[in-house]
Amino acid sequence: MSSTLVSPDSRPRTARRPGGTSFVGLVGVELRRLWWRRLTKAVLVAIVVVIGVAGFSIYKDTSPESLAERLDAYSQTVKQIEADQASVTPEQRAEQVAACKADEAKSQQDGGLADFGCDRIFSPPSPADFGLVNTTRDAVVRSIVVEGFYVFGFLAFILGASFVAAEFASGSMGNWLTFQPRRLRVASAKLVAATVGGLAVAALVTALSTALAAMITTVNRPGADLPLAEAPTDGSLVQELLRISAAIALGGLGGAAIGLLLRSTAGVIGAVLGWAVVMEGLVAQGLANGRLQPWLVRANLDAFVQNGTTYYATTCGPDGCSSTRLPLSYTHGWVYLLVIAVVGVGAALVAFRRRDVS
Repeated sequence: MSSTLVSPDSRPRTARRPGGTSFVGLVGVELRRLWWRRLTKAVLVAIVVVIGVAGFSIYKDTSPESLAERLDAYSQTVKQIEADQASVTPEQRAEQVAACKADEAKSQQDGGLADFGCDRIFSPPSPADFGLVNTTRDAVVRSIVVEGFYVFGFLAFILGASFVAAEFASGSMGNWLTFQPRRLRVASAKLVAATVGGLAVAALVTALSTALAAMITTVNRPGADLPLAEAPTDGSLVQELLRISAAIALGGLGGAAIGLLLRSTAGVIGAVLGWAVVMEGLVAQGLANGRLQPWLVRANLDAFVQNGTTYYATTCGPDGCSSTRLPLSYTHGWVYLLVIAVVGVGAALVAFRRRDVS
C-alpha cells in the first residue's frame, strides 16, 4: 500500500504547470483596460470634433451659393487672362514656350519629375483648375481622412503611449506583473491592444467620414444651372483607406513601443515633438541639400499612404543649383516603415524584459 494519500502525477513537469490566462485572454483584458481609460474617451471626442469641423468647412465650400460665387470669379479671371494674352505676339509666345521646354528638359536631366505644362501656357484655365467640380462622396471622404491623417495618427499614437507609460507612473505595471510574471507575454499583449486601438480609431474615422460625406453630397447637390464636371478620380479610395488604417494602427503600435522604452507619457510627447522639429524640420531641409528626406519618417509615411510621393532637394549642375522634385516610391515607404516597426518593437520588448519595474 502506498504511504501517500495522493497518487503521484506521471505527467511531465511542464504539463503539470498551471496554464494561466491565454495570450488572447490577456489581449482581451488589455483592450478592456484601454477602453475604460479617460484618455480614450477624450480621443473619441477629439475625433468627432475634428471630423465635424472638417465636414462643416467642406459643406460651406460646396454649397450652391458658394459655387455660384466662385463660378463668377472664374469667368472674370478667364476674361482678364484672355485680354492680357491678346497683346502677346506669336513670336513672343514661341519664345516663352521654348524657354519653358528648356527648363523642363534641364529639370528632367537633374533627375526630377518635371511637367511644366509648356503646351498649355496660353490655354485658358478650366473650371477644374479652380477647384470647381461636382464633389463626389469619395472626394469628400478622401479630403477628410487624407488631409486629417496626421491628426488621427497622432491621436492613436498618444493613446498607445499613454496606455503603456501611465502604468509605470502609477505603479500598476508592477502589480500586474505579480499576476502575470511572464514579461514578454504582458508586453506583447499591450502592444497588440494598442495596435487594435489604432485600428479602432481608423475604423471610427472612416465610418464618420463616410456618413458625413453622404450627408454633404446629398444636401449640397448642385442644380442643373451649375455646369460642373465630375471630380477626377485619383486611384482606389478603398485601397487608400486601407493604407491609412494601417498607418494609424502603426501609430498606436509606435506609441506603445516608445512608451515601453521611455516609461513616461510626457517623455514620449517631448521626444516626438523634438524629432518633428529637429529631424523632420531642420535636418531634413538643412543637411545634404534635402536628400536625407527618404530616410526620415514623414516622407515614407507620405509615400506609403499616397502610393508614392515626391520631395524637393537641391541639385547642382554646370548651370548652377536648383530645387528639383524627386520621386519616393511606395515600396520604399512600406519597407522603411516595416523595418522601423520591427526594430522598435524588438527594442521595446528587450528593454521591458531586462529593466526593473517598480
